[in-house]
Amino acid sequence: METLAYIGYWALIALAAIWTIGVRVKLDAGVPTILGALFFLAGAIAIGISGADRLHSLWIIAAGFAFTILMTYVGAYLPLLFAPFRLLASMFARVVRIGIPADRIKAAQEAGLRASIDEWASRTEGRKE
Repeated sequence: METLAYIGYWALIALAAIWTIGVRVKLDAGVPTILGALFFLAGAIAIGISGADRLHSLWIIAAGFAFTILMTYVGAYLPLLFAPFRLLASMFARVVRIGIPADRIKAAQEAGLRASIDEWASRTEGRKE
């Protein structure tokens, strides 16, 4: 059982690292993705510092993916409730993206938004025909 616990904990650490690096590299990452990275990172740190059983990492991984999906829906349908999470994600992204020029981040976000709008428009046009 201890082997499974260590495998789960190292998987949690890997997810935390990969998602955090993703936030730094993919400058147009959405708020739910940034919150997911923060969730995995906080979970890995909490288990490491508290000395809790590493087997808990398995449910933290599952909860992290569920949390990311939940934040997508909360952001879409309950924007007032989503505002504190957006602020938290913004602060985390600023820390992770230290050293990247703000104009480069803004340009990547605008390009990502343009691509999303174009994709939505092409799907809408396809339905009308």
